[in-house]
Amino acid sequence: MEDFAYVVRESNAAWLDGRGDGRFERYESFYQGMRAKRENEFDLEKANEQYSGTAGKSPSRLFSMANSPLFGQLAISLLSVFIASRAVPVFAQKVPYVTGGLLVAAFVALRVFHRRRRKRN
Repeated sequence: MEDFAYVVRESNAAWLDGRGDGRFERYESFYQGMRAKRENEFDLEKANEQYSGTAGKSPSRLFSMANSPLFGQLAISLLSVFIASRAVPVFAQKVPYVTGGLLVAAFVALRVFHRRRRKRN
């Protein structure tokens, strides 16, 4: 019978092979940092004990993702689209010409902003 544990991302075999969810990379950076600090008196057993203490204290992946700037920008974009999808039809019924003018101005402003940003990069 063959062992296919290496195929599963969360398996120990995948972790030891350096693939998967990033646990190996975190451990490797911790290990290299500890080894660089204590070249002469490095003890792998003590380093592993310290890592087990620090690994449990690290924030969850969900919290780290929610705290990222990209997630904030995405949330603001989705909220803006939702509010606009609710507000534009109501305003278009009340004052259609003003709403049309504001939409044209918003699209032109977005285009100018995008073009200026591309020129900087």
